[in-house]
Parts: sequence; C-alpha cells; structure tokens
Amino acid sequence: PDGFTRHSTWANMHQSFLASGDNNSRQYYEGWPSGRSNHYWFDLNRDYLLLVNPESRGRISKFHEWKPNVVTDHHESSPNFSFFFQPGVPDRNNPLTPAGNFELTSKIAKYHAQFLDEIGSYYFSEEQFDDYYFGKGSTYPDINAGVGILFEQASIRGRIRETSNGLKTLAQSIKNQFTVTLSTLEASMKLHNDLLNYQRDFYESALELGRKSETKAYVFGDESDRLKTEKFVEFLNQHQIEVFKVESESSAYSYMVPVEQQQYRLLTSIFEEVTSFRDTAFYDVSTWTLTHAFDIPVVRLNSTREIQSSEQPVIATKVEGAVIGNKSNIGYLFRWNEYSTPEALYQLQNAGLRTSVATKGFSFEISGKVEDFIHGTIFIPVNQQEINEEQIFSMVSEIAKNTGVDFYSLSTGLSPRGIDMGSSSFSSLEKPEILMFIGGSANVYLAGEIWHLFDQNYNIPITGAPSDRLGSIDLNRYNNIIMPGGSYKEWSQEETQKLKRWVENGGTLVACKDASEWAAKNELGSTIFKETVPLDTTKYLMYNERRKESNLHSIRGAIFNAKLDVTHPLCYGYLKEDLSIFKKGTTVAMPSGVKYSEPVKFDSQPYVSGWISEENLERIKGAPVVSVQSVGRGKVISYHEDLNFRGIWMGTHKLFANSVFFGGVIR
Repeated sequence: PDGFTRHSTWANMHQSFLASGDNNSRQYYEGWPSGRSNHYWFDLNRDYLLLVNPESRGRISKFHEWKPNVVTDHHESSPNFSFFFQPGVPDRNNPLTPAGNFELTSKIAKYHAQFLDEIGSYYFSEEQFDDYYFGKGSTYPDINAGVGILFEQASIRGRIRETSNGLKTLAQSIKNQFTVTLSTLEASMKLHNDLLNYQRDFYESALELGRKSETKAYVFGDESDRLKTEKFVEFLNQHQIEVFKVESESSAYSYMVPVEQQQYRLLTSIFEEVTSFRDTAFYDVSTWTLTHAFDIPVVRLNSTREIQSSEQPVIATKVEGAVIGNKSNIGYLFRWNEYSTPEALYQLQNAGLRTSVATKGFSFEISGKVEDFIHGTIFIPVNQQEINEEQIFSMVSEIAKNTGVDFYSLSTGLSPRGIDMGSSSFSSLEKPEILMFIGGSANVYLAGEIWHLFDQNYNIPITGAPSDRLGSIDLNRYNNIIMPGGSYKEWSQEETQKLKRWVENGGTLVACKDASEWAAKNELGSTIFKETVPLDTTKYLMYNERRKESNLHSIRGAIFNAKLDVTHPLCYGYLKEDLSIFKKGTTVAMPSGVKYSEPVKFDSQPYVSGWISEENLERIKGAPVVSVQSVGRGKVISYHEDLNFRGIWMGTHKLFANSVFFGGVIR
C-alpha cells in the first residue's frame, strides 16, 4: 500500500514499444515524491510499530487476527544488487528477539538458496540489512512470535535495465520474488512443528520474563493532556498490550501496564531506554522509546501491591471537553496544554472570531473554584465579534466537545490576580495562512510529516506549492511559509530576494533541518553550524574496517533531553522545561549568544537513549534545537531537528505548530 499506483503509472507512461535498458532513461528516475511513499509521503515500511497511517493500522489489526507464523516482506533495492534474503547482519539483531527466531530464519534461508539455485539466480544474506528496528514488515513479526523475512530484489523500474551485473528484466525480478514465495511455503510446511513450537515458547517465555522482571509495571498518564494520554492507550491497544485504569484519587488520569503479559517483549521496547549496543551500525534508528515520543510521564514500579486498578484491561476512550461556567457576555478562555488546542484555535479563527493569547499569568474564580491561567492561554472576547453571544457560546461548546479542550466562561474582566482581560499583555492573533514549498530539492518525508500534522491531526489547511513556482506566487496572501528540509538550489538570486522581502515585511519563515542552513547562507538568519567529527587519522585500521569507522560517528536516530524556556511563545503549552527530542543526522547548530533567540536547547547532559559517539555527544551539549531571528519586521524560525519525526513524535508537535500561531507574537 505504498505509492504503488503512482509508481506503476510513472513506469507505464515512459514505456516505449521498443524496450530500452539505457540507465539514463527518465523512467528509472521517478519524479517527486516517487512511489516509495504513501499518500502523505510516509515510508510505510517504517510504520508497522508506529501506526501513524491507516494502512498500517489495518495491517496490524489483520496481523493480530491471524497471528501468522511466517511473514514475508518483498522489496526492491539497488539495481546493481543481486537478491537478498534474511538472515541479516548477525551482530545487529535486536536482543529482545529470541535466539530461536534467528535459528528458524537460517533454516528457512536454506530453502530460499535451494530454490534460487535451481533457477540460476544469484543472492546474498547476512549483509547490509538488519533486524534491529521493530517497525518494519520483516521485523514486527519477530517481536510477535512469528518469523519475518525480508526479500530485496534488484530494482528494474521498467521492462529491462542495464546494471553492473548485466541486463536485467522485469520478468526475472518477478520470477525471483515468486520463487522465494514458493520456497517460503515449502519451508513453512517442512518446519511446521518447529514454527508452532516457537510461537508457543515465545509467549510462554514472555510471561516468564515478565514474572522475573524487576520492573513489575509501568504507570503513565498526563492529566494536563488527556487526549495525548488516550492516544497512547489506543496505541497500546492496537498492539495487543493490556492496559489497566488506575483507580486512585491521587492518580486521576493514570493507566498501568503490567509486564507479566504475552506482549512483554514488545512493551519493553516501547517503554525502555536503550543505552548499550553490540554494534554501532544501524540500518534504521537505534531507539524509539515511545513514552518519550508522546511526552507522557511514566513511572516504573517494582511492586503493584499498593496499586488499585481496574479488574479487566481497558480501551482508549474519547476525550470530550466542556464549557466550565455559564454563557458569558465577557469572553471565554482555554489553556494551551492539550494536544488538540491548535485545532480548537483554528476553528475559532476560521469562523471569523477575534482571538488573543496571554503573555503573562492571571487567575479567575470560575464556578466556585480559583483557576490559574499562564502564558499561552487563549482569550475569545464576546464583544466586538461578528456573531452574538448565543452563537459564540454554541460554537465554543461544540468545539470543546469535538476537540477535548475545556473552555472557561468569564463573568467579569477583572482578575483577582495578574493581568485583566483588557491588558496589553494579550497579543492579538492572526489566522494562519500557510504555504509549504514541496517538490524539487525539498525532503519528501519531512514535507509529508508537516502536511499530515496540519491536515490530519489539526484539521488546518496547508498549501503545498512546487518550489520552482516561487517566482510566480503572490506570497502576500500567506503569513507563514514553511521550508521542509532541502537544499533549494533550484532558486535563483532574484527568487531568494523575493522571499527575503516577504519576511522583511512581516512574514514568518519556518526553516526545517538543512533548510535552516540554506536560510543562514542567504541572509535569512545568521546561524553557524559546527564541523562534523573528523575521522581519527592516527588510529590504524584495516581497509575492510573503513565502513565501521564511518558508522561510528553517524547519528541514525537517538533521543536527547532539551531544556525549554516555557515562557517563550514557541514553547506555550509546555508545563515543564524538559522535553525529549529525536535527533537523526550529525548537523549541529552553534549557540548564537543572542538572548532569547534560542528557546529550546539540548541539555548540558542530554543523553537519553540510542547510539551516539562521545565526540558527537559533546557537540550537541547546549546546542540550540530551535533558533529565532528577526529579519526586518518578520521572523525566521529554524528547527534544527525533525520535530515531526515519522508523525509519531507527538511531544514536539506543538513546538512546531506554535510557529504558525505565535510567530508574530515574538518580540
């Protein structure tokens, strides 16, 4: 369910009556976004664990309905490859996967070799690919009592193709994939008892490991962000992980996951940080601790005796908000801490209501209770709006119910503590009009994550415009322009100056990852970036170890702690100064020394989970995650890390969304 239709259409539209294998043919170089990604430009073969996309949720639902013993995952790779089948690199297996899995994979591999030998095809195994990350089609079965097998066929992308191994045909590719399907069926029948015994032993040993574990349960929950908490419960439900409701007055919004259950191994990979590794090379990410991704507080329990919880596992519930208090003739407030607040605010703005954001704290007595409100609180005045107070009350009631955000009704504009409702410490907000440049050199996955965030999570429209149309677009209809990662080398000096003038006139430019480097080089900011770690020329290594040395200083995906200035508009909605950031890639920005321009920085001791060399760890200490720079009357907001990583890093979604709502509030 990746972009199959997109790819096949591309291949067919470039077919000639006389097939040509010339490697320079356009048919082999599929246009942006290519057929590797789905509708929102996600790589679905990284989403089996994360379940961000509906295709993945459907597949995993069917997976757990069937509980398959063997799953084959058919892919294509470099045209100059032969044919790969698992096992992968032996030293790069995930330690949570039982040894029996690797033994069965090796036994099945002998059948693949036999069948491919019979048709004269060449192949390889135990190289390049690994079984570490559980979010792929060939690895998710490994952590669910099955045997996942990856096949990688040399990519033809047409009827024939010239390669370093001679002319290859589509027919040969199909034959190889069909042949290993037959070998898998043969192996599965011959190893029938072994596979069934392995599945039984997998679940029995999981229960035993859970019983012996020092950690008896994980308790998690965030009363200040109920929707995100329920999203995490739903995520665990989908993976067949049992979740229980904590029934305690002191833990009003907490859930418990006991480790003694059949999914012990999978839940361990979800909850635990990983700090030790057999190898420093990774085909994909080196960690994915999902409590950090959701930014949900979690406590490990060594005993559950004093915890009162529901007798039966629970499923996620829909979060509904409410209007606290009666219909108001003054206005309504809502806090910015719930995940869905950007959706709520946009609905109000799109209906034409004036809104503002508090830059200082205050209190009100509402329905007999003193409520404290901090910076980031949204105010919707009732007066001087285009609709009457009855219509406004009806609207906020409906939005509260649908988004899970609580609104607070005001009976007076005079605060007993802090600023009043007529204070200049409330800043007026504009409805975001967002343009994102796509195509060309823009990073397709980063662009897809941003599109998905606004379109699916927040129900906020975003216009994706081809980057080569910058010269002809009227930029003045937008107040926010987003540049997902990319080199943007397709832009001329004249086009770059056009974008710069738009920022100088008050626009907010959001530059992501290497787009922030482009911005700095083109007078849209002054961020300087650190040099990468040089290879140690004094250390003698054998020639065949050269790749191992280069892998040593790569950052394939690790988690680090950052410190937030929670009073900064970009950090509105965060109640604590610590936030987990997912970092992939070795680019590191240097601190600018300009006050208030870097509201999010890596901690002085940032390491949380995943592989990183000591040299790279030193580089990121205190480095900015977010930089804000003034250009004329506008702002350039640079996100040096991918805050929307694979759509799952919900903890940093708001940090990104705040740029389009509050960029104009920054002074």
